[in-house]
Amino acid sequence: MMASEFDPVLSKLLTSLNEADNKLSGEQELQFLQSLLQSKEINALVNVHHKVAKIGKDDRIAPVLSASMQVALEILELLAPRCHISPVAKELFHLLQTPHLQSLMCAHDAVAQKDFYPHLPEIPVEMDEDEETIKIVQLVKSNEPLVRKFFIRITIFLNCLHISIHQ
Repeated sequence: MMASEFDPVLSKLLTSLNEADNKLSGEQELQFLQSLLQSKEINALVNVHHKVAKIGKDDRIAPVLSASMQVALEILELLAPRCHISPVAKELFHLLQTPHLQSLMCAHDAVAQKDFYPHLPEIPVEMDEDEETIKIVQLVKSNEPLVRKFFIRITIFLNCLHISIHQ
């Protein structure tokens, strides 16, 4: 691969590595780093990183609203008394109550609020220095719909098993 095909950052790093050739002691390490920096895979990864970083900085992609589920609930409250008057209001009322649309809005809100990882409550630390250590095993079942996600925390404290399930 020609040096002109590289990402500019990788090219500069490779040039610096070649200039430092006489200061390095391990020939194998130098060859490994050179082959790594010249590989198509690393160059492709750097290009993908730049594209993702560029998209992340784009203000046009920012969510307009991060509480769409709350807005939908407010709309449902406003539509409820009008369902018997207008068939359009009735249809919208039923549409906003479908599980698929509610799951979509919950997923949108989670992404808009950047709430990507499960948040589990902290375990209270009430132990003496002479007590045994606490072993925590955390199982997160994530193949459930976003609306129903359960977190199981298993704690072994003084050889007693404590299981707590959080929704």
